[in-house]
Amino acid sequence: MFRIETLKELVERARRAFRSNLSGSDAWLWPNNINPTAKVIGGMTHEVFGFMDYIQRQKFALTADGENLDLHGEEFGLSRRPTAPARGFVTVTSPGAVTFAVASIFRRSDGVEYKATAGGSLPGAGVVEIEVISTTEGKITSAIAGTPLEIVSGLTGDNTATAEVSTDAITGGADIEPDGAPFTSDLGTFRGRILFRKRNPPHGGAAHDYVQWASDVSGVTRVFVERLWAGVGTVRVFLLMDDLFANGVPDGANIARVAQYIETVRPAGALVTISPPAARVIDVTIAGLAPNTTDVQEAVIAELRAMFRRLSRVAGGDTAIGGMPYLASPATFSRSWIWQAIANASGEERHALIAPAADVTLEIGEMPTLGNVAFI
Repeated sequence: MFRIETLKELVERARRAFRSNLSGSDAWLWPNNINPTAKVIGGMTHEVFGFMDYIQRQKFALTADGENLDLHGEEFGLSRRPTAPARGFVTVTSPGAVTFAVASIFRRSDGVEYKATAGGSLPGAGVVEIEVISTTEGKITSAIAGTPLEIVSGLTGDNTATAEVSTDAITGGADIEPDGAPFTSDLGTFRGRILFRKRNPPHGGAAHDYVQWASDVSGVTRVFVERLWAGVGTVRVFLLMDDLFANGVPDGANIARVAQYIETVRPAGALVTISPPAARVIDVTIAGLAPNTTDVQEAVIAELRAMFRRLSRVAGGDTAIGGMPYLASPATFSRSWIWQAIANASGEERHALIAPAADVTLEIGEMPTLGNVAFI
């Protein structure tokens, strides 16, 4: 491995070179012009070495930065997933008759606005659902159920009507796809998708092709594939959208969005089913946490969330094959993973894991998600 010397070491080399090659000079004596000259030479050399190191990193998708990562993707016809607006429904409650026109505007308290894509009306007191899309794009435009909204325009009738995000939430808002950390292969990042494509060349509808196709759609972070799940020619694809939904399980609208895209790329004759996994909620009970402080409890919960995202997988009826972790095969969620995540929490000194009392065996189509965390 080539080691780049520090700036101090390069300056020292320049000083020694002057002493060796310029008779009678000594860069360590003051005053003289050899010492500042050695510093200039050392600094310029260090800059050249730094640029060479940068160029070296850009050669590989594992370590490339920003614009150069875009070029790696371009070689495979891959581009970043763009920003996207959030979509969903707004629930309007009114004590009297109201009518909402197409393009009516609803505003969140932080200024994010949603525009009605279809009108709606009430002949009297009641509740009406209005379909909306955010007027801007990005992850920030998504909103959880029950978020209050101001009715800005488009209302005719009783002006005491109130609005809030419907029970299905407003989802799908996405930022431009991030680079992803060096040496990581998360499918929710551009680097991860490029690395997956390089490691798994297209193969006419092989299991990994469905992983690639599904992850091309904005919002998808994990994919599991179950081959021959309902007979010859059938494929079932399970999707996770960890950045858009609290438990990662997407709603029907996002499932339909992915299904529509895969329909355009799947092999002729393949019968493809796109499904959300069923959340298998695992409650965790911890006794004897020491020190039992709010900070340590929050650290424990953060570690548990990270572990569930890292290690949870969708169970299926496929055959487990080494090197193909994306297959939906029989799976068990280990109790030891939970214990270890708690032990990894910053500040934790000891604990006893009460529940779950044993490993959790998953049924076909299930994926473990973190439930309530209780400290006793």
